[in-house]
Amino acid sequence: MGLHDSFPAYGGRGPSDLRLGIVLGAIATIFTALRVYVRIRMNKFGTTSLIWALAAWLLTTVTQIFAIISILHGLGNHISIVQKMGELHNYLLYTWITVFFFNMAIPVGKVAVAAFLIELNSQSNPKIRRSLIVVAALNIILNIPQILMAWFQCSPPSALWDPLHQNQCNHTRSVYYTYFVGAVAAVSDFYLAIIPITMLVPLRMDRKLKWGLSFLMGCGIFAGAAAIVRTWAAKFIMSDDSSYGMGILFCWGEVEEWLVLITMSIPPVWPLFRPLTNQFIKYTSDRSQPQYKYDGYGQSTPTTRGHLADGPIVTTTISISSHKGAAMTAGTVDEEGSDSLSRYEEEPETSQMPLGYNGHPEGWMEMPQFNEQKRT
Repeated sequence: MGLHDSFPAYGGRGPSDLRLGIVLGAIATIFTALRVYVRIRMNKFGTTSLIWALAAWLLTTVTQIFAIISILHGLGNHISIVQKMGELHNYLLYTWITVFFFNMAIPVGKVAVAAFLIELNSQSNPKIRRSLIVVAALNIILNIPQILMAWFQCSPPSALWDPLHQNQCNHTRSVYYTYFVGAVAAVSDFYLAIIPITMLVPLRMDRKLKWGLSFLMGCGIFAGAAAIVRTWAAKFIMSDDSSYGMGILFCWGEVEEWLVLITMSIPPVWPLFRPLTNQFIKYTSDRSQPQYKYDGYGQSTPTTRGHLADGPIVTTTISISSHKGAAMTAGTVDEEGSDSLSRYEEEPETSQMPLGYNGHPEGWMEMPQFNEQKRT
């Protein structure tokens, strides 16, 4: 016995929306679980952003559950079929409950991304930090009226899910405000996708790895595109075939929600996949030179690989500690008793990239962020 037999109003766009939501939800849940594992077992970075991410995952999961119930009762199918099957009351009730949780999940997801980028940026760029705080605050503040407005479109509010009193509802103001909030959400997604790319581009690291991470962390652009389509689809709330049009809205809404969760989980779970990429990564340092790796506490350990070239050679490699706010230090070494010195002029730190293991220097990606000036 299929779903059509148990739920006669199930159909139209509903089945495809249901499958898409379940697939994206499963992927996001796997990434979220891996993120929790990395935080517990591998490093101590990102506690605040993880809490926000778990809150976003919980709200999005609840939204998806009620969306599935709504689909089974006619969301995504034509309104004439929903009325014929006597499911109009259930469709309206579960759809508006879904909208309620959806309006909470969207801003919390944006805040989770902003919180991670704030921790990633640390104190290195105050302008970026302030802008991320503004983005997070705007999404929360502007969505509060959106959450409340859904329940006051009808007089009395219970008419919202009463098929006999739909003429007592006016959705115009709510839909217009949705256009405004949706535009803010789309711009926020684009901004949150571009910012990590600007952090990665200046770093001295393997080009394939740099652009690969830039692409993965910039996939939030697709969430922004989904937000645009979802905002456009809000007009179907006032259409004659609202149940079918709402299927379009929820399709793109769930894409936006789950993509935000998936893309924000890629950087934190990188330590699990880093060993798999070693064969594609070229280290920026010369393997024939001694490397001095700093653990964030000013301690260095020289490692010699291969034959040293003639003349004074100085190699300094910075590895970023997993301890939040740990200081980055650089040193110079004069090899083979030369009287000449080579010095580094250290630039201000631009970002912190928690892409390694439990604070051990070998597990963290080495990212020198200074200009080398050799003086003989």
